[in-house]
Amino acid sequence: MWHVVFEDKSGRVESQVARSRDAAIQTACELMKLSFVVRRALGPNDVTIERPELEEHYDEGRFPGLRKT
Repeated sequence: MWHVVFEDKSGRVESQVARSRDAAIQTACELMKLSFVVRRALGPNDVTIERPELEEHYDEGRFPGLRKT
């Protein structure tokens, strides 16, 4: 499981669960599109995707960094 950590509109830290790395990236991108402040995605075995890397995947709602399945 992955957790996307972000701030809600009131500044409270929340997380949203994702089942895979790609799903976490997509969730983070969707949250950024909605103007939420995404901090990072936390994965299994202490894997972390920090905001700068997530921003590289964000492109106006398109997700160019996702692998094709």
